[in-house]
Amino acid sequence: MPTLWNTSSARCRSPFQPPPWLESLGSSFCTIKIGRLSSLRTMVLVVAAGAFLAPVAWASDPEISFEAGAVWQKHNTIQITNAAPNTRFALADITGEGPFMGGRVTLNWPLNDRHRLRFIVAPLRIDETGTTTSPIVYQGQTFAPGEVTAKYHFDSYRASWLWRFHDSPGWIWDIGATLNVRNAEIQLSQGTLSESKRNTGLVPLLALEGQWRFTSRWRGIFDFEGLAASQGRAIDVALKVACDLTPRVSVNAGYRILDGGADNDQLYTFARFDQVVVGLTWKLR
Repeated sequence: MPTLWNTSSARCRSPFQPPPWLESLGSSFCTIKIGRLSSLRTMVLVVAAGAFLAPVAWASDPEISFEAGAVWQKHNTIQITNAAPNTRFALADITGEGPFMGGRVTLNWPLNDRHRLRFIVAPLRIDETGTTTSPIVYQGQTFAPGEVTAKYHFDSYRASWLWRFHDSPGWIWDIGATLNVRNAEIQLSQGTLSESKRNTGLVPLLALEGQWRFTSRWRGIFDFEGLAASQGRAIDVALKVACDLTPRVSVNAGYRILDGGADNDQLYTFARFDQVVVGLTWKLR
């Protein structure tokens, strides 16, 4: 097969006439050995594929965080269905305020120097037996005064996209959006009588995270996810202090508040949980 360019001459021999801008580059360009036409096509395809498939440079390493702590039920008011004869009652009157055990696992996965994905699994579960001094009508079933077992589960599974809009030696701020899949269940049991309400739904949230590095190893962390509307609200906010033990491992401690609920024809549920938390973060590479 003939070569595309004549390598023994200063002029190009081709079935077509090169455009004027190519001729203006000089005859030295034409004397370069390009190889066969098939090789040129292969090279172009490889370069294009490489540019498309090349991994984005990491701004930081992926990291996984574990958080655990004590949870206090500051208030938890429930009425299901949200109409008489069902009664509005405080779950803490049955279960007590706590403390209960809480925790979460968070995976941060950077995409480039400005964007990252965050995944959170945050279960919250209360299973306690207590005493009620007045009747409770729950979903049409009447629970007499006396011993009642209450189960309150509120598990969150979240996926977030975060964009770094401020990055300076002292401060870092990220903003983004979260899709929260909440899996909730409230159950009352008394003897052979049991009534449960389950609800699974997708909730969009706004996300904001800030870090203030006040020494080379110590930093403050502000973490917020939440949204409010006329039908209800969902808020998860934390203030923590972190210390870098090694370049890959850090520990943190702080205070977290979970607050939210809904008020509609089907139900009335509003709760607040305060948490004292400790955590560990490990960079994966």
